[in-house]
Amino acid sequence: MFAYAIRSYILVAIASAGFWLPQKCQNGNPCQNGGTCFYFPNHSGEIVCKCTTGWDGQFCTTPFRYIGCFTDTSTRIMPVRLPDSKSNSPMECAARCHGYAYSGTQVGIECYCADCLNAMKRPDSECIKACPGDSSKTCGADWRMSVYSNRAVPQLSTHEKGKLWFGNNSV
Repeated sequence: MFAYAIRSYILVAIASAGFWLPQKCQNGNPCQNGGTCFYFPNHSGEIVCKCTTGWDGQFCTTPFRYIGCFTDTSTRIMPVRLPDSKSNSPMECAARCHGYAYSGTQVGIECYCADCLNAMKRPDSECIKACPGDSSKTCGADWRMSVYSNRAVPQLSTHEKGKLWFGNNSV
């Protein structure tokens, strides 16, 4: 989270300070899906993309999308729990779960990550807790998790009525 926030802050600071060198980015801009290209001449010539909403990854090619509200259990539907965040939002949690196929928010401040998900889908109306970092979004509820895909997920199979299993996806 901090690395993502610091990197975003640096991008804004560098762009507003005039250190952005557009010629490096305009010659075949590697950023896709409306991403903005930044070039860091004093950092090994690194090109960094600032992605538009709904896209992630080095070149903004990784889709980010809401999958639904799911019932969580005491054994947890996502095994990786990150530290609670008072600025939690779906995008912040997804950024913190970089490298995992799924991210999930719960009870507002909780963030979970996983590469597969075996859970019971519930109506979206059961995920009602506002996200502290983006009050226009919901971050689950008690034992309800708002789940997001951090990658394209072509595999989807139904094992029993109402229960979904999303396979490991190594995009």
